[in-house]
Amino acid sequence: MIGRAPSPASRSIERRSPARRLVGAPRFVAYLALQVAVFSCPFPWLAAPALAALGLGWSEGRRWSAWLVRSGPLVIAACLPALVGFPWAELVGWLGGAEVLRALLAGWEPSLLRSARLALVLASASWLSEGMSPVELREALVVLLRPLGARAGGRIARAASLTMAFVPWTAAELRRADEAARLRGSDPARSPAGHLGALSVPLVSRVLDKAKKGSEALTLRDPGFGD
Repeated sequence: MIGRAPSPASRSIERRSPARRLVGAPRFVAYLALQVAVFSCPFPWLAAPALAALGLGWSEGRRWSAWLVRSGPLVIAACLPALVGFPWAELVGWLGGAEVLRALLAGWEPSLLRSARLALVLASASWLSEGMSPVELREALVVLLRPLGARAGGRIARAASLTMAFVPWTAAELRRADEAARLRGSDPARSPAGHLGALSVPLVSRVLDKAKKGSEALTLRDPGFGD
């Protein structure tokens, strides 16, 4: 009806509408800034790029919980440094008071930092790929790498866009390998390293085969690409 006031439900939907996406070169620049911050910030300042990445995704309507579910094997891989680096021999020290606990956490901090950085790299790469196609990435890099010259900048831009094009395919293959490993009895909760080993062999084989076919197709299409 004309002139009818919006209902509370419609106002709620409008409030949850995602903001306009960053596109093109600004999106890639934001991604690069996140990477610099991730690898430059020590603990606890690493929380700043983490909140920035979460905020960028949230502002575009991204559900990070759904990403965690879809990227289960990758999340397990990101957690491995923290698991391997945990000072298990000093676990009894948890009962020794605050001083011992602080010493234990200080020894564990480098491994935790590696896991946190890896998780943030994966999350920010997912944010980049969700809002930017390989073609858009190539066009953005051509602009950003113009000082290197048309030939060198074009090669780098094309190589990066091809790498990005592999991300969705690799993620799909990883999910298939994960399902196959679970059907064979592999349990990531019981043995994370063993589960990743069961995933790696078929996944690496498929990725190498895909890369070979892609390289051959690109060479036929553009013989000067590898020069």
